[in-house]
Amino acid sequence: MSLTTQAPAPAIAGSEAAPAAGSAKPRLGWLDALRGFAALAIVVQHFVQLVMPEVFARTADKLDLGSYGVFLFFLVSGYIVPASLERKGSVRGFWVSRLFRIYPLCVVVVGAGVIAWKLGAYTGALQPVSWFSQEHPAIAALGNATMLHDFLGVGGTLFVMWTLSYEMIFYLLVASLFVVGVHRRSAEISTVFAVVAVAAVGAFPLVTLSHQVADIRRAVVVAAVVMAVGVFGMMSRRKVLALAGAVLTAALALGLLSANGRMPGWFSMTILATMFAGTAIYRAEQGQISRVKCAVAAAVTMAAILYVGGRYGETGQRTPEFQWQWLTTMLAAWATFALAMSLRRFRMPRVLTWLGSVSYSVYLVHAVLLCVLLKVISPTEVTSLSLGTRTVLGIGFCALVLAASQVTFRLIEKPAQRLGHRVTKAVERIGAKAPR
Repeated sequence: MSLTTQAPAPAIAGSEAAPAAGSAKPRLGWLDALRGFAALAIVVQHFVQLVMPEVFARTADKLDLGSYGVFLFFLVSGYIVPASLERKGSVRGFWVSRLFRIYPLCVVVVGAGVIAWKLGAYTGALQPVSWFSQEHPAIAALGNATMLHDFLGVGGTLFVMWTLSYEMIFYLLVASLFVVGVHRRSAEISTVFAVVAVAAVGAFPLVTLSHQVADIRRAVVVAAVVMAVGVFGMMSRRKVLALAGAVLTAALALGLLSANGRMPGWFSMTILATMFAGTAIYRAEQGQISRVKCAVAAAVTMAAILYVGGRYGETGQRTPEFQWQWLTTMLAAWATFALAMSLRRFRMPRVLTWLGSVSYSVYLVHAVLLCVLLKVISPTEVTSLSLGTRTVLGIGFCALVLAASQVTFRLIEKPAQRLGHRVTKAVERIGAKAPR
């Protein structure tokens, strides 16, 4: 998938690792290694596509590194996010931790992106600020604040933010399922999303809510209100309010997912199928569901992804030829996840676990730095350099991204996470004292 459709970016926000049952370790190293590896794949994809286009042209029809990183991250999120919620056992704590995990760094980097854009640091393929953000900043800000921007017609302020919308849809569904008490139906849910992707591939989108600016404004305001009411309802200690909030939130997530996404509906459905397949793998490992059920769900999900992705393109229209790069990309993502999981009992190299810890920063920061790079050295000038020079430049760019990500991780992410832990404990204490 090309940068012009904003597709090859990872969804790594909040993919925090949680210990397996009975483990005293605070993190699972193999998940960190996966996230770090996927983050580097994304950086390489973007750099090669814009700075080494002749290399990209030779490899794009064989392996899509962007989609590889995306689906690898979605598998990781599916595996660990529900586990994090269930380990806490509190929807209230879950949402507070998500808030402090996602937003602080995002706000800072978005601000840097806006400054870069104001200084002219952008290209046609890597525009960090959407047209809607420029024309209607207040509505765009509200839409981005919900993290559902990709389903509301406003677009992400940074071009890589589209995946955060899918993460938020997943959070809303996972929390709703937990409140209702059917959260262990991950295998069945994954299968349903996969079947819908195949059965309705030609019918998406069923409805499009956001045609004109007035429609977009209305969609953003309604979604923000419904999301706020639903999430606060789920956090209520009154069962009726919690259930009502869960139903309202799930309806919002499913409605936007099926009726108002920017990407083709089959693509959205396969993303959710992938994430819930990751959850099913976790449940099978923990003995919550049978391995046979997990294997069936994974097989159906994979078959659906390979079929619709190979037969239908980014426009949602059937392609004349099978897209073989999609098959190799998806098989590579799932094989990487399986390989890392098979090594989960071994201690991962420290450099990989570190890379995983800063992967969210890598995800956001590299987008702004790439815009700046292409401002300092125009795309025309950079492509005139020799391939060897550009390779060295790419290595230096990756090193710069990692160094900057370490700084943002230490100065922004870690303090925000510590504050989030304190706020979570305070909220739980207040909730425990409140009358039921």
